[in-house]
Parts: sequence; structure tokens; C-alpha cells
Amino acid sequence: MSKTQPLIFRKGLDMKEAVAGELAAAYHSTLVDEVRASDFRFDAGRLTLHLAREFGFCYGVDRAVDYAYQARARFPGRSVFLTGEIIHNPHVNDRLRAAGIRFLSDPSENRHALGPDDVVILPAFGVTVNEMLRLTEQGCTLVDTTCGSVLNVWKNVVRYAQDGFTAVIHGKVRHEETRATASQALKYPGGRYLVVLDRDEASMVCDYIERGGDRQAFLARFADAVSPGFDPDVDLRRVGCANQTTMLMSESLEIGEMFGRAIRARYGDAHVAEHFRAFDTICSATQERQDAVEALLASEPLDLMIVVGGYNSSNTCNLARICAAHVRTYHIADPDCLVSPAHIRHRPIGAPSTANAPETLSSDWLPSGRVVVGLTAGASTPNNIVGQVIETLERFTAA
Repeated sequence: MSKTQPLIFRKGLDMKEAVAGELAAAYHSTLVDEVRASDFRFDAGRLTLHLAREFGFCYGVDRAVDYAYQARARFPGRSVFLTGEIIHNPHVNDRLRAAGIRFLSDPSENRHALGPDDVVILPAFGVTVNEMLRLTEQGCTLVDTTCGSVLNVWKNVVRYAQDGFTAVIHGKVRHEETRATASQALKYPGGRYLVVLDRDEASMVCDYIERGGDRQAFLARFADAVSPGFDPDVDLRRVGCANQTTMLMSESLEIGEMFGRAIRARYGDAHVAEHFRAFDTICSATQERQDAVEALLASEPLDLMIVVGGYNSSNTCNLARICAAHVRTYHIADPDCLVSPAHIRHRPIGAPSTANAPETLSSDWLPSGRVVVGLTAGASTPNNIVGQVIETLERFTAA
């Protein structure tokens, strides 16, 4: 491997103006701008549509996509790669492929053949410590689009490891961001992590903290979610909470409170600070989108809700979960899922979040007569997709 010190771009590549027109043509929507200007309301035919006041591309996603286009423009004669999906949106990733950016996650690509002539874009989720080390040793030019909110979580996880606390991460153990975050705990000798998916898993761990239990059964249950050599009898004595930034905010906060109560019950109020830490690592954009959809649901009488975004997008799936608790909700990947006024393809709410999540074809989804629809989109969904959904709904309700 080359020991050449790589060039790392973290603040753009001085090509923003050069790619601005291409980005606007690919992802902008004049219709969405008009709906925003009309107090986030759209009326046409028998349709009234209410758009959540925060939706779609967040700053971190917008920045990541911008940097990817800048990288392709800055290095026209070199191979440009992404370590994997830059964000969880098939429309955006397909456009990047069409622009000539190759994905190292594809079976045809050889990660080990990279060298100083290659450019590698790190996604908004970040990459693991080991992957970063390997790319650095290979001497690749790196374009780091890791989201600032993710970096904030990493700082806390590193601090936990430095101070002898196990990082308890609320997240999906196979999600790129959670894998990258967990790896930060291993940068220091003795660093430990445990990933919990939801309240049920958190409850199991909290019960072990309070009362102990079957060590082998615990390790079997969390075999894929703990650091190497994890010992629950030792490593759960001091814990610090963190989270995948796109998880459901209310659930992350509740899980933090659960661990705080468990530590208090085990060690007493006087010793909580010695055994427990928690920092607010909720992504502000995730929180804003969740708050906006809650506000929409509370303020408008809706017949149904449509949530647009990739099926493997955690923040989109959580928006759908929030909506489904209040009104009939359809999570769709793109405008083509609106097959006709009679049929819609969608991901069942609560199904596992994967890129290849099975879709359901439902009928009689769009009421006859006057219809009021709520609409939101995950943080990785561009405005042009949102605009196309509105246009399709307008066409379906024109008669």
C-alpha cells in the first residue's frame, strides 16, 4: 500500500458555482416553491394538500450531494468512487451513477485496488475508523461529506471511551451510520459499545443493569450488537447514551431516561454521575421534520398522509411511523408508486428498513369527492420528487 499522505476535502472543492445549474436542474421544483409561498397549501380540483413545514433535503444531505457533484467536476479524468450510497434515496444515487461515479459497494468493484489516482467520496453517514484508515493508507484523494450531526455524536462516543464509559447507541446495528459511530468507541484501549434497536432491547439491557442475569444468554441475544470481548457484568457498570441521528427522537430520549433510571436503581442517586452520562445527540433536522409532521397532524383534518422517501431511509420510516399513529398513511419511494387513483404501491409501516423492502399494492386508497392529503418527505428526498408527487395527486383528483 502507498504511504502517500492523501488529500482530504472537507469544505468543498471550489466548484460550487460550476455545479449549481446541474443540481438545480436535477433536484429543484418550482411547484414546491409555489406551495411554500402559499402557506404550504395546494388547492386544485377536489384536492387540498397540506405540506409539512419542514421536509425533504436537510443541510447535511444537500451538502453531501453538492460535494459529490463538485468532486466529479473537479476530477474529470480520474475514477471517482463512493464507498456506498451517499444517502438513502434511490433517485439521487441513480443520478450519481449516471454521472459516472462508481460505488465501491457494488460487487464488481475492488476496494483493495484503489490507489493515489483514485478519488473516494465518504457518504453523509460517515465510514468506520478501519475503512478510513485503509483509504488513507491507499493514498486516495478523499472527499469527506460526513454530516456535522454525525460528527457531534462521534465526539461524545470518543469521550465516553476516553473516560471508561460504554457507549450505548440507539440505532440499527447494520446501518452505515451506526457502524461508523460504534467504531469510534474502539479508537481507545478498552473502548466498548452496545447497540440497542428499540425500547424492548433497551429494557432487556436495563433489567440486566439492575438485577444481573444470564451472561451467556445476554451475549447470544446481542451477539452482533456489541464490541469484541464485551462483558455485560463489567461493561454495563458505566454507560453513556448516544444515538443514530435519524432515529425517532421521542424513542431516543425515552431510552436515555430508561438507562438513567436503571443506573439510579442499581447504584443510588448519589452515584449516578459516576455511572451514567447522556448528551443530546438528536439531529436538529431530524427533530424539525418530526416536529413539523406532528404539528401538521394536530392542525389539519386529513383523509390520508403520504410520506415520500427511500425504504431504507431511517428518518423517512420514522416519519411514517409518526403519521400512521394518527391517520391512514402510505410510505412511497417515488411518484411512480402512485399507480392510479385506484392503486398505490407502498411500504407497510413497521416493516424492516431495507433498500429492497417488499412493497404492498393497495386499492381504493384515494377517497372520492373532496380529499385532504398531508404530505412530507424524508431528509434524503429532493424537492423535484416532492413536486412530482403533488403533480400526480393533482392529475388524479382533477375530475
